[in-house]
Amino acid sequence: MKLSITKMSDYASGIIKKSKNGAVHSVYRKTINLSLGKELIALQAKNSPLSPISLVTELSAHDMELLSIKAGTPVRLSASQIEICSPDKSCVISCAGADRHNLLLRPVDAAQTGEFRLYLAESINVVLSGTKTGGFDSIFYGEPERELSLILLTAKKIIGECEDLYRQQKYQKAASRLTSLIGLGGGLTPGGDDFLCGVLAGLTLTGQENHEFCRALREGINSRLSDTVDISAAFLSCALKGQYSLAVNTLRHKPSPGEILSMFSKIGHSSGIDTLCGVLYALKL
Repeated sequence: MKLSITKMSDYASGIIKKSKNGAVHSVYRKTINLSLGKELIALQAKNSPLSPISLVTELSAHDMELLSIKAGTPVRLSASQIEICSPDKSCVISCAGADRHNLLLRPVDAAQTGEFRLYLAESINVVLSGTKTGGFDSIFYGEPERELSLILLTAKKIIGECEDLYRQQKYQKAASRLTSLIGLGGGLTPGGDDFLCGVLAGLTLTGQENHEFCRALREGINSRLSDTVDISAAFLSCALKGQYSLAVNTLRHKPSPGEILSMFSKIGHSSGIDTLCGVLYALKL
């Protein structure tokens, strides 16, 4: 069987080019994750949101299920092709004609940072005031503490303690406290990890990469990547390298609240909204 990738990131393209062999890591309804050494990339159904590790295919979710690919199946790679070597039928996937996207997140111009921060914070507030995913938006809007799950109560406590330490300019301690969110939550990517990706994105967008808090946060996350699931660790690793989803990159251009909701609500059940909560938190810090 021969398939084509329709769009991918430059980052994923770079992983493919430097890899020769790998294996199928895991299989879900819309995604087939491939393990290539220490890296993960994800074959995804058409119309999937684009992340740094995405290879968006021409297949529907139903068609992907019909491939019957199993975890552990060997994978061979060349610069423009992936072959999943199933015993009954190999699947050859071409990357040659894919649209490529540079997902390296850049800060807004320094002269515009203040205006940008205010606009984006207000827009995200509007979005979160109308969402009810049961994720981190429950902490920021709407739900009384008595109705929060134990996981969200723990997250709320950590977030509050980090902010208090930050206000006291105890940046190392604040970052250390926030990194304890790693691995907190269920699903393919725990909400705590999505939130941390958002925090890093918010700090990057506003030019705070060299702030003591951001440096300490990055070091703390890097040292604890093994504390969460592989897929989530891959996204955190991407964030540490400045690589974010297309939705996050679009925030630089000050989209409307409606556009933000449309983009981020498509990312997992609550992952996109959890990431937005992290962006908002960083903007308010």
